[in-house]
Amino acid sequence: MPPIVRQSLHDAVLAQLRKRVVEDYWPAGSVIPEALVCEELDVSRTPVREALKVLAAEGLVELLPRSGARVKLLGPTEVRQLFETIAILEAAAGRAACERASDAEIKAIEALHQELLTAHAVDDRAAYFDANKRIHLAIARASGNEVLANMHQQIMTRMQRVRFACSRKDHEWARSINEHDEIFDALSRRDADRLAELIMAHMEHGWERVRLFVEEEAGQQAFDRRRRREPAPAVNGRVAAKV
Repeated sequence: MPPIVRQSLHDAVLAQLRKRVVEDYWPAGSVIPEALVCEELDVSRTPVREALKVLAAEGLVELLPRSGARVKLLGPTEVRQLFETIAILEAAAGRAACERASDAEIKAIEALHQELLTAHAVDDRAAYFDANKRIHLAIARASGNEVLANMHQQIMTRMQRVRFACSRKDHEWARSINEHDEIFDALSRRDADRLAELIMAHMEHGWERVRLFVEEEAGQQAFDRRRRREPAPAVNGRVAAKV
């Protein structure tokens, strides 16, 4: 990875760390190696620690007393509740957008939808994920309700890592594309009832897409914690050395 350019240092470091957390560069529960990050990005610890504070506020990492930060593990119950909440917020935003969005705003969402289709066609998962995220945020902003849009963005940020993890499955990717086609069609026709219905179903399917991932991840974390607490098994009457 090339060193960070000194201009906009804070934003550059923050973007790099957020990308790594979202794209599962470090497994959930693992401590982020500050010294290694500083070396790779050619920066001091100060901008790295400031970036970690922002990521903690976004719900992507947890700050640890005197030991840096670790990637936050979202359990199945919390992820389920996040999807339920985002569905309610975005369905309400979609209804409002059908009434209030300008033609220019809908045109801008159409351009994002075309980016989504292009990313799918060329198998660019990162570009697809980015366009997908921006579409959902744009629908929320098109509601004309700033409070709703800000709440929506905060929750979407917390969900990024688990959503990205499941965006790499081919069969789920195709289903998501079809759902986005229907969502944009309803928005372009300003069909508020249909759009709200489609968004609610899309988020329910989103939960189905990530459920197995978060359940397996939580189970692995619980197993690792139990293993660390248990003594090493005996071999020929003697305690085996831990490895």
